[in-house]
Amino acid sequence: MGDVIVEGLGLPPYLAVNGQYRPKLTVTEGKWYRMRFVLAALEQLVEIREAGVEEEDGQAHCEFQLLSKDGVFLLEAPRNIHEIYLASGSRADVAVRCKCEPGLDYPWETKRPCQATWNFTASWSPMGTLRKSIELESFTDTLLTIQTNSPTEVAEEPDIQPFKVRRPCYLVDMREADVQKSNKHYVNLPQLYPMKVSVDGVGHVWGHKATPPLAQVPVGQIQEWHVVGVMYHPYHVHVNPYQIVSMRNDPWYKVGDFHDTIFPTQAGVATLRTNIDKFTGHMIAHCHILEHEDTGMMGWWNITGTEGTSYAAAKSLDPTCYEGPFPDTNFWGVY
Repeated sequence: MGDVIVEGLGLPPYLAVNGQYRPKLTVTEGKWYRMRFVLAALEQLVEIREAGVEEEDGQAHCEFQLLSKDGVFLLEAPRNIHEIYLASGSRADVAVRCKCEPGLDYPWETKRPCQATWNFTASWSPMGTLRKSIELESFTDTLLTIQTNSPTEVAEEPDIQPFKVRRPCYLVDMREADVQKSNKHYVNLPQLYPMKVSVDGVGHVWGHKATPPLAQVPVGQIQEWHVVGVMYHPYHVHVNPYQIVSMRNDPWYKVGDFHDTIFPTQAGVATLRTNIDKFTGHMIAHCHILEHEDTGMMGWWNITGTEGTSYAAAKSLDPTCYEGPFPDTNFWGVY
């Protein structure tokens, strides 16, 4: 959900949910639903707020429990959240449970069925200066309506207990890994034009001519990137997801989380680690704001070495990680 129908300076970003504008979603009260949010926008960031309870009778309250971001489970799930934050190109899997709330006039009575409205706020911040992201537009509208389907009280499903999934070795927690000095790089995403991705002080504007790689990165090793400018540019990398190992004061992006796109609103610097696993060749990195990408903020890491090489120390970080496409059949995948 979250395809943009119209967007751009001066045009409100009407969002579609599964191809529908302001749809009504019918749910069973007290039942958990797993919802996948995908923001297929070019230059917006969107915040979806948890449904509030108004003073009128017949209102619902929906609980959000975050399970995964950008297709990768949290190290420990679920995480209680009050709003869903999506940068351009990012995804989130959220468990949602809605309940009818008593009215204020008659607090001893709960009206069923009930409904709640989810709103979104879309912001457009195409550039930054003086260490601030300049917001040129902000727009709030209705995303969808939640409607319960039962006229009587139903049994509520229990809370989701904390859990961890068994992880493939390319997604092991890298925070305690030893990273070679040659694999540590300083990545700069400038606030103003000319737009380019710079690595260790060298960058080239992506254009009509071929540009050299950002750096040579060996397959089967961990890279550490100290990235400056992520407050102004949603930093997106193809092929290999990265893990946040250092970031301050952001309510959505937490240390330990995996992503392939980050765009924090309250932190301009992040330290990221990525496991360069199996595949050699070009690994694209770019800003996920279309104007910035089209005016040069794109580059490619050149993955060198032998195709198929994996990080040899993965099992020392997580002995339960698995190397094949699926966990062993005699080892449960959730613990």
